[in-house]
Amino acid sequence: MNPLERFQDTPSMVIMDNVLGLHWLPKDSYGDLGKWMNWQDVHGYIKTMNSVYAGGNCDWRLPTKEEALGLYHEEYDSIDFEEEPTHLHPVFVSKGSYNMWINEIDESGKALVLNLRDGSAEFSDKSEEEFMAARLVRKTAAPRS
Repeated sequence: MNPLERFQDTPSMVIMDNVLGLHWLPKDSYGDLGKWMNWQDVHGYIKTMNSVYAGGNCDWRLPTKEEALGLYHEEYDSIDFEEEPTHLHPVFVSKGSYNMWINEIDESGKALVLNLRDGSAEFSDKSEEEFMAARLVRKTAAPRS
């Protein structure tokens, strides 16, 4: 599949990942609320988005490492809040954060963060807030063949 065909907007205003069978919200938490979020804040944001049935659903969560890495591709061209290039598919709302929390914790209690500028994933202290945001995902149907 052509990388640019992987993600598509849907009538319910969520983004469909045609490879992994996922729905993504089109904005990250920074684009949605205009503020940075630490790990605890992100979990409050998830509860809020589930309580308002964002995109008509109530099972939004942080992505796994595999799911998050699927967002990054060298051919994708977007910009972050600093108008710096990121490698996020252009169907997603631009000007969000370049860092996104991933639902993976290491043995020291740090959480994984994906950098959408360079594709690196590193563990960060859960109290870190600056330039941190959440991109929420949910499992949907089986991926297309």
